[in-house]
Amino acid sequence: LQRGFFVGEKDTWRGTSIQVKDRATAHQTLVQHSTAFLDRPTGAVPSSILTQNIHFNTISAPYGPYWRAVRRNLAAGVIHPSRFRLHRDTSARVLRSLVRVLKSGAPAGESLHFAVYCIMVEMCFGEGVVSELGEARLRDMQKFQRGTLLALRSFGVFVKYPRIGRIFCPSRWRQLVALRRRQEELFLPLVAEVRNRRRASFNDSTSYVESLLDLRIHEDGGRALTDGEFVSLISEFLGAGTDSTAAALEWTMANLVKHPQVQQKLRLEIIDAIASGDERAVVEEDDLSRLPYLKAVVLESLRRHPPVPFVLRHTDGAEAAEALGLSRLPDGGVSVKFHVGEICRDPAAWSDPMLFRPERFMPGGDGTCADLTCSREVKMIPFGGGRRACPGIALATHHLEYLVANLVRELEWWEADGDEAVDLTEFHGFFFFTVMKHPLRARLVPRLVVPE
Repeated sequence: LQRGFFVGEKDTWRGTSIQVKDRATAHQTLVQHSTAFLDRPTGAVPSSILTQNIHFNTISAPYGPYWRAVRRNLAAGVIHPSRFRLHRDTSARVLRSLVRVLKSGAPAGESLHFAVYCIMVEMCFGEGVVSELGEARLRDMQKFQRGTLLALRSFGVFVKYPRIGRIFCPSRWRQLVALRRRQEELFLPLVAEVRNRRRASFNDSTSYVESLLDLRIHEDGGRALTDGEFVSLISEFLGAGTDSTAAALEWTMANLVKHPQVQQKLRLEIIDAIASGDERAVVEEDDLSRLPYLKAVVLESLRRHPPVPFVLRHTDGAEAAEALGLSRLPDGGVSVKFHVGEICRDPAAWSDPMLFRPERFMPGGDGTCADLTCSREVKMIPFGGGRRACPGIALATHHLEYLVANLVRELEWWEADGDEAVDLTEFHGFFFFTVMKHPLRARLVPRLVVPE
């Protein structure tokens, strides 16, 4: 062990691995020396496996003109805070549907995930597409994406050794090809529908797909995106945008079930702040800035249960070696795995780090200076850090605050009896995300009736 990290054994696919669990080392590498830690390990993300490193998205693309173009388009476009107002009707509509199904007794965990997925689908393809597709088709799409993530865990050989993999693993190769073809069948017709709608309308672009239709890679002759790139970018938008936020939402509601005093304190803040105490008011997106304890609850959930277990980078060269405190790096470079959970729960940074205590993010607490972008220091790193940090930090926290506030406003969340009691055991088997080992089950009691 050296300076909070250790050099692991030789990995079959990715060479030497360095494990980082120290906050100072994470900040020095990801932020202060970010230019040396811009790439990800080959095959470390689903799209690089599914496309054998041909059609990249913002997560898998190597640093360069293409990555800069697609990331800039995403960060400055549909997920920029200035665009949130354009999707408020979508959020409100999905919220009403979510509350309705929860009141009917539907499983809480699955309902939360599907609600977030519906929001992301409308942001991706345009307002109204959820009702056009219908619930059955949407659930099939969501089920396919989840199944794809689970299946890809066994396909790493096709990234590192594609020709050998095809020869010695022909059945897996056929399965991989079938998965990619199914992605194309799902998404390309929807892209065509968006393109046709644009031809018949002169409205400003509001969806992610519309921004991709306009995007040109200027450093590559001003070309448009290929169909393969469309599929990879859409899959990333729906997958990463849904699974990370939905996991965080489920963890937050689970902790509110386990800590009823926190839930009650949050409800009282909402009642006091919204519409001068009007019991029948709904929390609007413009109200969120007046709810500091709500922000504290969301931040504490992200700290205690960060939805992504690891941040992965691949690096080589003298600058990277210096940042890691090493004299040199092995030929071919190293993979660096930053342990997000251990960094977020470092007892040197947090008092009683294993406790769920939102008050730590209120004035006077040890989390008041915590910065999700990690620009000043690393105290918690749920969205990564440096130039390749998740560009959707603001969108994710916005959706979390909006949904949590209204779910607490509408419903009392109590622990279910017997085998359905809340279990906060973490499960890291769902590829990139940390989810609840047992999906959330809760006893829900309506607080009030809001006219629709």
